[in-house]
Amino acid sequence: MKYTSFVFVIFFSVCGLSSVSAYGSYEKTQSAKGGQNIVYISSNGNDSQGDGTATSPFYSLNKALEGKLSSDGSADTLFVQVASGDYYMEAPLSIETPSSRPVVIKSQGKEKPRFMGGICIKGWQKCENGLYKAYIPEVLRYGFNFEQFYVNGQRAILARTPNVDWFFVKSSKETPIVKGGSLANYAVQQIDFEYSDWESMKGLSRKELKNIKFRFYHKWDITRKNPKYVEVDSARIYMEGRGMKPWNQILKGSRYFMYDYKAALDMAGEWFLDRETGYLYYMPREGEDMNTAFCVAPVLHQWISVKGEPENPVKNIKFKGLSFQYSSYMVPFEGEEPMQAAAGTEAAIQFDFAENIIFEDCEMLHTGAYGISFGRECHQNRIEHCYIADLGAGGIKIGEPYLRATTRKVTSGNVINNNIVTDAGHEQPCGVGVALFHTSDNQVTHNDIFDILYSGVSVGWVWGYNEDSASPIPVLNEKGEMETVMMKKHSPSVHNIIMYNRIHHIGWGELSDMGAVYTLGESEGTKVCNNVITDVLSYDYGGWGLYTDEGSTGVEMSNNLVLRCKSGGFHQHYGKNNKIENNILAFGFYHQVQLTRAEPHLSLHFKHNIILHDKGETLVRTWDKANVDMDYNLYWRTDSTPITMMDKSFAEWKKMKEPHSVMLDPLFKDVKNDDYTLVSRKNIRKIGFKPFNYSEAGVYGDKEWRKKALLSLQKLELFKKMASIRLQK
Repeated sequence: MKYTSFVFVIFFSVCGLSSVSAYGSYEKTQSAKGGQNIVYISSNGNDSQGDGTATSPFYSLNKALEGKLSSDGSADTLFVQVASGDYYMEAPLSIETPSSRPVVIKSQGKEKPRFMGGICIKGWQKCENGLYKAYIPEVLRYGFNFEQFYVNGQRAILARTPNVDWFFVKSSKETPIVKGGSLANYAVQQIDFEYSDWESMKGLSRKELKNIKFRFYHKWDITRKNPKYVEVDSARIYMEGRGMKPWNQILKGSRYFMYDYKAALDMAGEWFLDRETGYLYYMPREGEDMNTAFCVAPVLHQWISVKGEPENPVKNIKFKGLSFQYSSYMVPFEGEEPMQAAAGTEAAIQFDFAENIIFEDCEMLHTGAYGISFGRECHQNRIEHCYIADLGAGGIKIGEPYLRATTRKVTSGNVINNNIVTDAGHEQPCGVGVALFHTSDNQVTHNDIFDILYSGVSVGWVWGYNEDSASPIPVLNEKGEMETVMMKKHSPSVHNIIMYNRIHHIGWGELSDMGAVYTLGESEGTKVCNNVITDVLSYDYGGWGLYTDEGSTGVEMSNNLVLRCKSGGFHQHYGKNNKIENNILAFGFYHQVQLTRAEPHLSLHFKHNIILHDKGETLVRTWDKANVDMDYNLYWRTDSTPITMMDKSFAEWKKMKEPHSVMLDPLFKDVKNDDYTLVSRKNIRKIGFKPFNYSEAGVYGDKEWRKKALLSLQKLELFKKMASIRLQK
């Protein structure tokens, strides 16, 4: 945004900031070799008058690092001491010059300094229908615009109709204008709706109609667009762009809602920015006093942007004890086409060509898109003990979602450990808690990932199997453009470790076809072990715990406790030689375990598992036809209903497929209260099941940190309510 800097300067007085330095708050400093290796910044500092000392600190991170990374050739660690307070960022911290020295940017005290990518909005006036309004002159002067807004740290809702859930498309028709390959390069879509759903649109001017946006839901992603033309009288819109893909078309029955127009502002917590007048309108929630409320409109789309060079990456920077809050995301003018996992969406903290970057004990809150991304050729970086929450898309992205025509090594060797990732998908519900794209040898361990609208952890980004011969493959070139080249399809996403994570309450009935842990493509050496997964709720089909999707190969999934997944604890779409062993898969709603495609090769090993349920089918789809190595499993129903296996009695199934499997009570202590410790090992010994300590999953540390990993009682009740609705589908 070209207007970012002056917007912040104008709003300094609104936020109560001052350009006058105050230097009396520093009594303790961290010692380092040579006093010249410490730079101080303060929320009362001054970039133009300060010198970076304790008595004359700077204000911004960019100023603190200016000229200090490599100009003097020093190899001594540079310490940037950050005093507590709020720092309203005029621009992202930007580093493109690799440093010759390590850098540590850390909080000076126990309280986390807050780096704010937004501006404060004040001067609220009460107006009609329970609304308040605040004038923002920069909207008219400079075209300032935003699509997220926060009150007292809580995300407000851009005015929409209906207020909850969605309407349904009546019919659709696509007319190709410029033909392409399998899809039209340019097409016009006519979408028709039920007239009765358009009550809020009646009487709007042509100018108002022009700005209305639509969000359409597909199975696992969404489309967001401004219509080219709206016909209110016939409840019809026309959109244009590329032709719709067969797997995510807008069809009769597709869900949608309309948003970003004032007539939809009719519920507490909703807001609307009138770009014609410069007024921001908001309907307060109960208990909010607009005279004292802390209101923020995000401006910066990134807090940190670091890009090294292929042969000279940015290295050795540590961020510790810092809080980054409020980043913006704007839907492009042409709209957004659907994309699984919101893979192409930016992150508020972005690294490319970076090594040994560490984020420790940091916060990343209130984002427009993803929280943090280590993208192209990023190696040996760490994210530890960070709280990543209130996210527009997902939490963490590792690697690129695009292949490149290069032999250079992909992003690898990164560690994501002991983090909390929660409350995601506000703007793009298909965002993932932790997404590993084209990347290898990473460790995702001891994280709590919950309150996510799509998959918890996604691993791999090649659909199908590797190929020995070259074929046309879309790749990203050095200009940032997609092109098609002849190359062998090959997944670089191997040897990734997903262990000891607690992943729960995901889906929330909004999208379909998801997994708490989702794998894709050939992934030799990838291990998904010792995780606790509970409460996966899809909108329609496909709410699975463990999900090996198209081409998953060489994946081990063992020692996982998987509970209460709408479509079952495990599903393999198709793959090769996967090892699904020693898991507890319990209380799926519709099914317990599913295998979709039968192929001539060995699809998977399924052994030493405990399958426990009180409803739904035990095995579904192709277990009886597929080439699988399955035996030594324990099956049990707690409701005393006889178990059938693919329409066969258990005795018949044993003769046909699993001679050593048993139908016995596993003798868990108290499954009704999620206590899966064993009263006796007598029955599990018959299948060679090895008990594991599932309490080791999730974050570790002090009591306060572990408490932050709990879903609130209010949210738990909301999830139960949603489950009662979605489990009827």
